[in-house]
Amino acid sequence: MKKIGHMAGWVLLLATLFTSCGKEDALTPDYENPSDHFQPAADDTSEEAQLRRQFFGQTGCYLLFNDTIQREYLGTDINGDPRYFVETLDMTYSVGQSSTASTHYAYTYLGSMEQKRMAAAFLNDYVLPHLTKVLRPYSWFVCNVISSWTDTSTSVSKPYAISNQRCIAIAGNYLIQRERTDQQKEQYAQRILNIIIGQLAMNHNDAFTEFYKFSTDYYSRDYMAMGYAGTPSKDELYRMGFLSSTSSTTFPSTTTDLYSYALLAIQYDDEQLEKTYGDYPIILQKATIVRTVLIELGYVF
Repeated sequence: MKKIGHMAGWVLLLATLFTSCGKEDALTPDYENPSDHFQPAADDTSEEAQLRRQFFGQTGCYLLFNDTIQREYLGTDINGDPRYFVETLDMTYSVGQSSTASTHYAYTYLGSMEQKRMAAAFLNDYVLPHLTKVLRPYSWFVCNVISSWTDTSTSVSKPYAISNQRCIAIAGNYLIQRERTDQQKEQYAQRILNIIIGQLAMNHNDAFTEFYKFSTDYYSRDYMAMGYAGTPSKDELYRMGFLSSTSSTTFPSTTTDLYSYALLAIQYDDEQLEKTYGDYPIILQKATIVRTVLIELGYVF
């Protein structure tokens, strides 16, 4: 009888707990949609906000003219001065990154609505027609000038474009310096595509499984460990399916290899490929696979 009494007590306790939990409000996940920081505030009715909304509606990509994507008021410090949490675009970031990037970027912004409208029209008319379906990037950041430097060099470069997994930044100064012809705009668009196509391909890395199979035994392997006294010759690299060597000690990585072939695919037609690499069947096969996958993802040649 005592055992039955104890069991009844536990049942009563559990029932009480479930009843108590049922009376409380349901738990809701604390989730912040990152897209909120890439679009204008709901109450922003400015001309720029309207342009950005229109661009998203037409392309499915967010449009930015400032690299600050979040600025949240946190209160005041001990001196009574306002404090903010500020998040800016980190163009060196990639998912899985474990080391601090040595490349740094700074930007000057576009100065007028006319320039911003011109930039949006250029993307819409000359760049995005080449990028359809899932190949379109999450967002575009258009500025005036991009400046780039590294921790080990004081030299500053001015790239046309830079890209990471959620944003592509382009410099618009070429377009706004003076009126450009359609041909000049098309050429500038091609320069931008040449820079960003590798990242766009890497954003869909799983689609290139067949491409990687050709060189999987060599990726990032040490030359000496693979039986080479030093850097393989160009002919040897070509026969293994590599377009170039970026290291004096190791074979190219999967990232370097795909970047090289993505650029090759959009710069060379079949005739040029055959003329340049006709004696290297692995290169021709890998180039064909990359071009085919890019088309399937939405690249328009």
